[in-house]
Amino acid sequence: MSLVDKLRLLEAVVRTPRYFLAGYTGGKLIYLSTVEGATDIWALDLSTKHRRRLTEGGIAAIAKPSEKTPLAIYTRDVTKGEEQHQVFAVHVDKEEKKLLFDAPPMRIFGIAFNGERVAFTGATRAEMGLYLGDISGSYEKLVKLESLAIVTDVNEEYIVGYGTFAKNPKSMELFIYSLEENRLKVYTPKEGSINKSPRLNKSKILFETNAFGGNKLAVYDIESDELTRPEFTYSDYAEYSPTENSVFDWTKDGKIWVIGDKNGRTRVFIDGQKVPLPEGTTTNITIVGDKVYASHSSLTKPYQIYEVDLKTNKVKVLIENDLPPEVEKKLGEVLFINYKSFDGLEIPAYVVKSKAAPEPGPTIIYVHGGPWSQVADLWNTMIASLVVCGYHVVAPNFRGSTGYGEDFRILDIGDPGGGDLQDVIYARKWALENKLASKVAIMGYSYGGYMTFLATAKHPELWTCGVAGAGITDWEELYELSDALFKQFINILFAGHRDLWKDRSPATYVDQAKTPICIIHPQNDTRTPLKPVLKYVQRLLENKVTFEVHVVPDIGHAINKLEDMLKILLPAILFLEKYLKKE
Repeated sequence: MSLVDKLRLLEAVVRTPRYFLAGYTGGKLIYLSTVEGATDIWALDLSTKHRRRLTEGGIAAIAKPSEKTPLAIYTRDVTKGEEQHQVFAVHVDKEEKKLLFDAPPMRIFGIAFNGERVAFTGATRAEMGLYLGDISGSYEKLVKLESLAIVTDVNEEYIVGYGTFAKNPKSMELFIYSLEENRLKVYTPKEGSINKSPRLNKSKILFETNAFGGNKLAVYDIESDELTRPEFTYSDYAEYSPTENSVFDWTKDGKIWVIGDKNGRTRVFIDGQKVPLPEGTTTNITIVGDKVYASHSSLTKPYQIYEVDLKTNKVKVLIENDLPPEVEKKLGEVLFINYKSFDGLEIPAYVVKSKAAPEPGPTIIYVHGGPWSQVADLWNTMIASLVVCGYHVVAPNFRGSTGYGEDFRILDIGDPGGGDLQDVIYARKWALENKLASKVAIMGYSYGGYMTFLATAKHPELWTCGVAGAGITDWEELYELSDALFKQFINILFAGHRDLWKDRSPATYVDQAKTPICIIHPQNDTRTPLKPVLKYVQRLLENKVTFEVHVVPDIGHAINKLEDMLKILLPAILFLEKYLKKE
């Protein structure tokens, strides 16, 4: 395959739109899509099937719409990528947009809407806070937060969310803010347990907890102070026994729907009954009468929005999203595997083979970000771009990844760049031993960029080359440059062990680095700032290590525009072509 062909395929993959279903109001499905080049809000009229874009230029996040009002509440970065957000509202019929609160820009990382009230958590450089506003435009800070906390729901009486209130990095507690009493209460069913993503139904809270062993759903009644386990009419959910419950909520009549996650794939259940959807991952659903609407994809099939008739179980695609044939024919077999790491721990991973590469052939160990995230059987623009350009991809869900239970997720707390790095190295070992790989590169973005820096500095002999996107090189300097939210994140990740910062920083090992590396970094990134990376580059220059540096102007860490994704992936593909091409 020529370089020109690769670049043509790359653009085709990057231009493939993403879809995420947000909810329903005013007879319309509200969803996010990049079909016009940026992540914007769209409305699909269910009676006419007419689609209309409601915002332009990209948004950061959307609150779940409420059927009480034809408004969509969303946040937008009002800077050039520094993730300083303000809250806006758009009318789903009239396309009238307005700044909802004249609040100073801040990093907003949790927002909820009940048709009248808007609750959100936000961080400035100095502090984090819980805020409440309404659609008239008034707002107030309810309380200063001393712990990392995320709002997930609000109703007429309560605001709920979760965070690290016990100051234990390996636990999470629910918070309940009473609007009548103006008081914040912290709740946990068991000390030391992890409790997440509460959803309100009057005074009842549906949430996920590991207090009973494994990740289970529970219901806490605020008024009666009673904790129960939900009971379902149908047995499909119990028989499936998901490892995690990625998304869940109440139906209008008080039943529970769940998207259950197991081995990187999901199934959807309503009152315990399975909803028929294709293999892959459903990111969200909304229920309208006897119909379920779902945003869904897989590693080889991009996002589409499905409609399921609950009376007939008939499934149809409401918004299609077909790949060009020249892209589709390059996407090969998808394997879910487990391999043993250095200490015998089983590490799950996804392997995506390229039909444009031989076996063994050039292979990339793709390291996801987060670290509390995962590579699931879900459309991933970076992975798809690598595969169609002729590289096999092994994507390990190293210790610390989500999707495999809280006991697995917390294994990297207090040990970032330790066991998880070894898990990545053992993914390389698997690729070679199973004759998938000839040459092996490592690539990642955000935490994956950090792991790329660390792997190529500490173990340069293992890699043909590396591509580090928006990575971390120095934890101590990162902490000093961070706002209140990311200072808390670093403290939790390291479990307060600041003595580990130097040992787990790639900058400590930069003089060992020999691997050719392509460094791609957003200019205005405030999560993983550019300044420490440039110092790392200076050392590479002094040591005569082969490298490329691409600073992408006027963007931040979050990639909300297709053009920005192309600016990140284009230098990566050109670099990989040079070092992984056939001998």
